Amino acid sequence: MFDTELFEKHLATSWLGRSFYFFEELPSTNSYAKQLNGESVYHGALVLTDHQTGGRGQYDRKWKAEPGKNLTFSLVFEPQKAERFTLLTLACALAVSEIVNSCAEVETKLKWPNDILCDNKKLCGILTETQFYGNRLDRVVVGIGLNVNQTKFDGELSAKATSLCNECGEAFSREKVMADILQKIEYRYRLWNQFNTDLVKQINRALIGFGQWTHLEVNNEKLEEEYKFLGVNEAGSLIALNKDFDIRTFSHEQVRVNI
Repeated sequence: MFDTELFEKHLATSWLGRSFYFFEELPSTNSYAKQLNGESVYHGALVLTDHQTGGRGQYDRKWKAEPGKNLTFSLVFEPQKAERFTLLTLACALAVSEIVNSCAEVETKLKWPNDILCDNKKLCGILTETQFYGNRLDRVVVGIGLNVNQTKFDGELSAKATSLCNECGEAFSREKVMADILQKIEYRYRLWNQFNTDLVKQINRALIGFGQWTHLEVNNEKLEEEYKFLGVNEAGSLIALNKDFDIRTFSHEQVRVNI
């Protein structure tokens, strides 16, 4: 069972995670975070569960995690402007990657637009969703699933997924990892909110395939020519260069990068 008292003891953030909702079991932390209502301000709220029964990822894929072994949680943000959410997703991914690299002494990379890989296996997935009231942005919910102490993965996941424990051969304190991640995300969120250009450079350096010639899929169709993957711009869009030196810009809904 996740030790909430130990987590709060480790937590060193100013605002992120200070509003904390923990459940032993929950269908989806993202769904719960989107349904929070009332007159309270939920900026920085954390929703975490030990057993997520209906977790989902990009393209409505299911996210399966062994109960009591991993970190499945959502963060609520209330930014002033409804823009650059792909960059926010990548900023959160970079923060998680940095903590994992530090505490587990492994090398992870970001896979456009929302995964973290270790040895080409999926370690973490992120799903960002927005909620509007009319034309007004109400909140942004960033759902994160990080494999921590799970050692076995069923079916095809056995060859595609990994965990901190599998990579290092030892169990980790989920409470400490969670607190460290929130502190790093709080820092990265501040840079994102300030339109910090160094953040974009740091994200690009962490992206798989950055600076390489790759094949792109747009709307599930593979483009014939190769493109040099230039990472993301300050708006969070993917940019690529063809062999005629024309730069093309894509949103994350349109394109996938095949290395």
